[in-house]
Amino acid sequence: MMKRWAFNPLLAGVCLFAAADLRAADTVTFAETIAPILYQNCVTCHRPGEAAPFSLISYEDVKKRGVLIAAVTKSRYMPPWHAAHGYGEFVGERRLTDEQIAAIGDWVQQGMPEGDRSKMPKAPEFPEGWKLGKPDLIIEMPVSYDVPASGPDQFRNFVVPTNLTEDKWVRAVDYRPSARKVVHHAIFSWIKGGAAANRDGADGKPGFPGAAPVGLQGFAESGGVGGWVPGGSAAFLPEGMAMRLPKGSDLVLQIHFHPSGKPETERSQVAFYFSDRPPQRNLIGIDIPSLFSFGKALNIAPNAKDYAVEESVALPVDVRAYAIGAHAHYLGKEMKATATLPDGTIKPLLWIQDWDFNWQDNYTYKEPFDLPKGTRIDVKIGWDNSTENPRNPKNPPRRVKWGLQSQDEMGGVGLVVTAKTKEDEEALMKFLGERAGIAGREGFQNGNLARMQQLQRIAQAPSQRITLVDRQGASIATIGEPALLSQAAFSPDGARVAAILTNRESGQSDIWIYEAAGGAGKPLTADEEADSTPVWSPDGRRIAYVRGDDDANGIYVRAADGSGRGELVYKHETGGAIFLTDWSKADLLCFWTSDSQSLYVVPLNGDRKPIALFEGRGGRISPDGRYIAYSWNGGAGPMVTYVRPLNLSAPATTPVRVHKETALGGVVWRADGKGFTFTSLTGLQISGMWQVEITESPELALSEPRLLFKPVGLASPAQLSSIATGDLERFVTLPPVR
Repeated sequence: MMKRWAFNPLLAGVCLFAAADLRAADTVTFAETIAPILYQNCVTCHRPGEAAPFSLISYEDVKKRGVLIAAVTKSRYMPPWHAAHGYGEFVGERRLTDEQIAAIGDWVQQGMPEGDRSKMPKAPEFPEGWKLGKPDLIIEMPVSYDVPASGPDQFRNFVVPTNLTEDKWVRAVDYRPSARKVVHHAIFSWIKGGAAANRDGADGKPGFPGAAPVGLQGFAESGGVGGWVPGGSAAFLPEGMAMRLPKGSDLVLQIHFHPSGKPETERSQVAFYFSDRPPQRNLIGIDIPSLFSFGKALNIAPNAKDYAVEESVALPVDVRAYAIGAHAHYLGKEMKATATLPDGTIKPLLWIQDWDFNWQDNYTYKEPFDLPKGTRIDVKIGWDNSTENPRNPKNPPRRVKWGLQSQDEMGGVGLVVTAKTKEDEEALMKFLGERAGIAGREGFQNGNLARMQQLQRIAQAPSQRITLVDRQGASIATIGEPALLSQAAFSPDGARVAAILTNRESGQSDIWIYEAAGGAGKPLTADEEADSTPVWSPDGRRIAYVRGDDDANGIYVRAADGSGRGELVYKHETGGAIFLTDWSKADLLCFWTSDSQSLYVVPLNGDRKPIALFEGRGGRISPDGRYIAYSWNGGAGPMVTYVRPLNLSAPATTPVRVHKETALGGVVWRADGKGFTFTSLTGLQISGMWQVEITESPELALSEPRLLFKPVGLASPAQLSSIATGDLERFVTLPPVR
């Protein structure tokens, strides 16, 4: 029999009161629940003057962003802590519990009530002075560094002498940035005194650029002495532990700047606390793979989602582990390290499941632990070069290889340990040195060493300034600001100059256009690929240039005013470098390549297939198209400059030698086609700018060359195009400036 329920006002009232009591018990307020969570986990960064974009101290501040806070805590994007819970127990873990995250979500759902203000916890107080007391040494940047209001992140290395007269042993380091809002993190290292003298300030600004660890920047001697991230707290190393800071060394402050929306000025201070005696054991870093995967030939294809490198290392001695860290760039995705002890016991060391280049922590274990000899350390580093990676800086994705810049990649895990005995320490250092040597040889074979050396040359090279000189070599004007410049070329009317400008931060080379009358330049190209050898069209409306694409070098043409996109004219499929030197009035592009001895022309009209002429370098075609001047050495020996008739259907015409001495490139034809300039060489240096006249009586003949001046600031002569105006009265040079 079905039982019928009748409405009972008494029971309904009881139910309503019970529901009300339940809601009251479950009500989440800012005062009693949310403020304690935020004060404990968030306000070290989210307070006035710190790097976080807004404060989270007052109820009003938090309520305005309640929905955002609930979202970023639920996804565990905030607080920033990337070590997986339970995969290593670390000091200062910035991780909310599931209950705390649920409470924030409930608070937002309930309308974000403030609650009883009398029950609010006291807001945290942060000491104004040095947290660890009076330091033994304070090092300050000697000059301030200006951070722009906007633009890409900057990685800058500031070099400051320590002026130490004896070795010191560092037990703790503290850091005080003056513009906390723009300092994302800082890393402290030492190098041999004076080792960075040729880099520091080379681009006219304090310090020098570079995102790579100092140990990978080519310094013969270096070592780490700590770092700082927002929210971090200075602490002393365990008793008996210390880091060496050698006498006479220079401190390198590597600072990652993130523009805040307004100009800022940074002048950091670093405080050191010394031990009164050397450590009982030295802290040693075991990096896996060695040298951040330098020997691994990383080659991450576009859209590769699960590219990975794995490596295992068997410990040659007993060690005690104190801390661990990881490093990769924007494509890094996963870092996992596990120890398998000789008895088969597996000990988790670190697992970062969602790497974030912007939050690079070092993780100190709550309790140091022993790893016996024979323990196998297994490390896996994963990268994601797909569009699904929200941190991928390129869309569409590009091929990425190992490199020092942040748009390149590298990866590794570093375990910080001590050996039990002095003998074990020596054995461990020898073992790690052998591993680094193997990685170095592999890096030489896979091309990583060559790329690193090229970036080091860029970082160390002096800046140049576009300087116009007359026929006697006297300066008549300077253009633009000092920069790392090369391959300057006049437009046909002499009103503009195109040049290659290389960014020291990224190593990226682009074409810039400058007005000869003065003023700042403007970029014509701004692509990631390396651009080189700009050549003007005869009417000055377009520029041809070479772009180093992923698969091969290509010749592109683009409007000189920057409109439109570059048009691919020719791709050199064999892989050699292309050096473009001329654009004739008949629309022939003249070039040579590193994998052939021939000079070529590509007709812009027709099928655009290259035509091989003859062996040579630096070809330049006369205004009437009848002759071509070039240089060649027969495949070996000193270079010689020649001129010969140009005949595309029968290129093997008779050459006439221009100069008795060594000469290479620098050819610019006078507008009437009756004379041209060229450059002579002494060794590998340009020693003179010369002019020669052409006569035809009836055969091609040349006058005796006349020395105009000895130029300063010309390089790569076989790659130069129009370094003089059509009347041969003005020349463009790039002398170095400091």
